[in-house]
Amino acid sequence: MTFTVFGKERIEKLLLIDILGALEALKNKKITINESETNIFTPYTFFTLEKKGINKKIIDLIHEGCELEDVESLAPEKLDEVIEELKQRTLNLLGEYEEDNKQIWVQIDDVK
Repeated sequence: MTFTVFGKERIEKLLLIDILGALEALKNKKITINESETNIFTPYTFFTLEKKGINKKIIDLIHEGCELEDVESLAPEKLDEVIEELKQRTLNLLGEYEEDNKQIWVQIDDVK
């Protein structure tokens, strides 16, 4: 499946929504950290987004999401606290974007 998102701000906003969803699913134990790492929290993702000029604060959130496995193994009692802190930062950053409901954001091709 191919997703095409139109506009840098829309891409950034959609990334924040994806980050928020992954963090909420992790908090509620609906996905594993491993699943979140295959979805959004990957080094490939933050390196690629960095090259594309995506907001550094978003890249930092993704980078820190990549470290959740380390938190889980080294300080499991802190995992929920770290997830909540990342969620709050994501929400705060999402709040910096203006509403955009003028056009369709995403085009989906090649559904198999």
